[in-house]
Amino acid sequence: MSEYINCCGLNIRKVSITQLLFNKTMLIAYVLLAIGVIGWYEIFALRWAHDFVNNAGVIAAAGHLEDSKQVALALKEQIFNLHEIEEVNKAEPWGIFVSQYTYLLYGGSALIFLTALAELFHVKVAPKVAAAFITFGISMVFGGLVSIATDLANQLNIYWMFLNPQPQSGMWLMLPLYTVYIPFTFIEIYFLITNNREMARKVAGVLVILGLIIDAAEFYIQGLLFNLNTPRHLWTDIPQLWIYFLLTGALTGVAGAMLYSFLGLRNKPYYEDTMNLLMKAGLVIAVLVGLYEVVNYMAVDPKWTKLLTSGSPVATMYWTWIVLGLAVPVVLWITKNKTLGVIGAISAIIGTFFMRQMFTYGGNVVPMTARVDGLGPQATGIYDLDAITPYAYIPAHTMEILIVIGCLGLGLAIYSILDSLLAVRDVNDNVDH
Repeated sequence: MSEYINCCGLNIRKVSITQLLFNKTMLIAYVLLAIGVIGWYEIFALRWAHDFVNNAGVIAAAGHLEDSKQVALALKEQIFNLHEIEEVNKAEPWGIFVSQYTYLLYGGSALIFLTALAELFHVKVAPKVAAAFITFGISMVFGGLVSIATDLANQLNIYWMFLNPQPQSGMWLMLPLYTVYIPFTFIEIYFLITNNREMARKVAGVLVILGLIIDAAEFYIQGLLFNLNTPRHLWTDIPQLWIYFLLTGALTGVAGAMLYSFLGLRNKPYYEDTMNLLMKAGLVIAVLVGLYEVVNYMAVDPKWTKLLTSGSPVATMYWTWIVLGLAVPVVLWITKNKTLGVIGAISAIIGTFFMRQMFTYGGNVVPMTARVDGLGPQATGIYDLDAITPYAYIPAHTMEILIVIGCLGLGLAIYSILDSLLAVRDVNDNVDH
């Protein structure tokens, strides 16, 4: 009996339900998902089942138009302005969920980007690891998308993105981009896994070029979204923000690929070559990011820079990023020692997450200017924080941290299922598959 079922030229492994859903990787994913479920339950209960929402007096007041307006404001205050919970508060709209989103999305996308680039330039080890790395990358992307979906106050309102398209909006542009980007990535995985090298050579150029265009568009639109927030100097003063996103995402992606290689490929004959290539790439990227950081903070508003580097909670994130995300990995990768290289990768993985937090929270560390006086948060005095603290900062609530962990579990589960069915780690290990 064949070990594979062939469907549309794709070899799908015959695995039992136990092998598919209860292997070691999936068990780890379940633990992380269970932690996340606690957070998701808390946030949805707060948003949708708060006692105030079910108050009979609120419902009765809806009979009068003016009263209804006040009720609507009161509901918003009760559900979205609880000061101890940042993401529900919305006074500081972007926090750890966006940090997680940009962390996983940029890291996964950049890993796909770099793998496609390696294929384009015929890097020797690329065919051996391309399917695994791209699958790992798209799994990271899905984890990031769930993180940002959780941040939406009302997930049901997503249908307006379809019913009332606004192509001039950077946020709306992300929707069609994902609808192209994600299927394209799976098409690329398909050609890699089918291992039809003759056919792959005919279409590889088109696929890789298309992939590079889509990746560049993704990072450009993400940069555009941050740049639309004109009162946030950290986000708008950094030159060519999309390039910064690409480089920092590449650092996360390469570090993730090193750790993945150690866990999943270290018994392969091409493990040494893979790690050597990744450490060289990591060094180049880390140096470029370090240079970009110098340029960034020479360009950003000096008052903002001072808050980022000292005198605010964001400063701890910033220096953690510099030490763990740049300094430690560079020192360890220079040694060319594989074990030290993996330690450096773990350090970079941790450090780059703090960088995403620093960048997201740093844009909120000083309250936004009043775009329209007397309207929105300015009317309620949310931003009158000078009497309490010189900066606007609300740390992530426990439930948000739990959800972030759950999103990691989801990405891990998606990768495990794809690897179990498609054997992405073994695509080119034998010519028959």
